[in-house]
Amino acid sequence: MKSRTLVSIIILVSALLIAISSYASGKKAYIAKEDEELYGIWINTDYNERDLPVKFIIKPDGTEEGYANIDSTHSYYHGEYIITDKWTDSEGNIWYKYFYSILWYATSKDTEPLYYLSKIDKSGNRLETVFSGIDYPTELGPDVLLYTYTIYYRQ
Repeated sequence: MKSRTLVSIIILVSALLIAISSYASGKKAYIAKEDEELYGIWINTDYNERDLPVKFIIKPDGTEEGYANIDSTHSYYHGEYIITDKWTDSEGNIWYKYFYSILWYATSKDTEPLYYLSKIDKSGNRLETVFSGIDYPTELGPDVLLYTYTIYYRQ
């Protein structure tokens, strides 16, 4: 089976499981809009020498592409995501939870599931994230050692 087909099946099954569990818990599943604040190009040039993308693009079609440097035209990973929750806190920051399935082109043909907790500041220009391969993170910040923390800025 082609990896893209497998990724699509995994995303579909995950979406169904999330919808079923949301229904069972009495909470409605989040339906993403065409103009989510999460969508767009995010960069952090401090990540040039690290194992993190310098630039990534989150698209409304449920896909993301990651780039090794700011001028790259070829992504080094591709992923598909499902936004599972969104809310705005009392300070005006926008929070997202989303399930992400990533395919690293250079190292594997298998996908890796990741669970993200992200915050976009009230200006809409700074994106902070933490992620885990086990379950949704419960805390966000650079000092939380349980999860991988990143920060990006809207381009």
